[in-house]
Amino acid sequence: MQVLLLFVVLLALGVPIAVATGFSALLYMTLEAGRSFGVVIQSMFSGVDSFALMAIPFFIFAGDIMLEGGVSRRLIVFAKRLVGWTAGGLPITGVLSSMFFAALSGSSPATVAAVGGIMIPSMQDAKYTKKFAVGLMCASGALGIIIPPSITLLVYGVVAEESIAALFLAGLMPGIFIGLVLIIAAYIMARKQPYVKDPFPTLKEVLVAFRDALWGLAMPLIILGGIYLGVFTPTEAAAVAVGYSLFVSLFIYREITFHEVITKIAKKSVVISAVIMYIIANAEILGRYLTFRRVPTQLASIILQYADTPVMVLLLINLLLLLVGMIMSPSAAVIILAPLFLPAVTAMGVHPIHFGVVMVVNLAIGMVTPPFGLNLYVAAGIGKMSVAQVTQAVFPFIILYILALLVITFVPALSMAILG
Repeated sequence: MQVLLLFVVLLALGVPIAVATGFSALLYMTLEAGRSFGVVIQSMFSGVDSFALMAIPFFIFAGDIMLEGGVSRRLIVFAKRLVGWTAGGLPITGVLSSMFFAALSGSSPATVAAVGGIMIPSMQDAKYTKKFAVGLMCASGALGIIIPPSITLLVYGVVAEESIAALFLAGLMPGIFIGLVLIIAAYIMARKQPYVKDPFPTLKEVLVAFRDALWGLAMPLIILGGIYLGVFTPTEAAAVAVGYSLFVSLFIYREITFHEVITKIAKKSVVISAVIMYIIANAEILGRYLTFRRVPTQLASIILQYADTPVMVLLLINLLLLLVGMIMSPSAAVIILAPLFLPAVTAMGVHPIHFGVVMVVNLAIGMVTPPFGLNLYVAAGIGKMSVAQVTQAVFPFIILYILALLVITFVPALSMAILG
């Protein structure tokens, strides 16, 4: 418990999560477990030395290329043509666009930046309040780690040794379900505001928007279809995504140059990938220390002692995950907590694939909750609001997320039915 206490204290002092994770585990691994510094470094390396984890930088790079190459703008235009003319059309467009882009990027902050950067000013121009626009885009961006290809689901697959393709399939319907919940909420809330509707589009306008967005819409179909049909592995699919996004952005849309890809986009992707991999490497040390102390077995015994039904176990774990999601990045939380909770949930008959989806939805909620929810800071920058104001704006949507989480938790068919 001392290592966890030190970890919490370091976080409270404002130490970056990767450093707090690594330092607290390193200290106890060397002093208490008697491991040499070299062994600890080797553990860090083995934590990221995974063929499956190679997909992370590829998916990030592909998403950044699509963002800079104009794909997100074309997807938004297409969604706007479909529903922009309806009551609450622009907010619905924002949620639909977030769902589309989530299927390209696998990242929540990237989804908020790509879609929110366009939709928040557009909704303000259409007379929607800034508070509503920022709150909705912040919340819908959290779909980025639920709808496949989700980086967090990929990390869970590696940690839990479950099929990543199956996890991607299992995350599809819950992601769509939450998207529909947000669309209904956006429609109801938007009708109470003095908004301006778009004119009804002509068939030609819809077809032109569809043609322009088709290359972006095809990417998740090619990538996910290839994975599910067994054409390539998730890591190979990520590499294909990079090649496809380069082809579309350089030769079809022609909004970026190869020089920009190398000097600007690749640099940004490398930095983001390095941060994620560094967090994973440090979380691996903490995970090994907890395993050394037999914490997973002890925690499973404690949970099963006080919660003797699957419903109680899942409620308790959901509560813990919601709290952890407020202070820890999704990838680090999965690496540290999945091995701790899996023995308890599997002992109660909960399928590891279903639990993985439940865990990721919990951590997606953490992306929009203070104090460390990244989406809050991205949305605050776009909307030029304080984080406290964004938190207030997103609060109604957090309640909806929690209600949707309960449905996903206790209706396993929502995740598992698609797997047969």
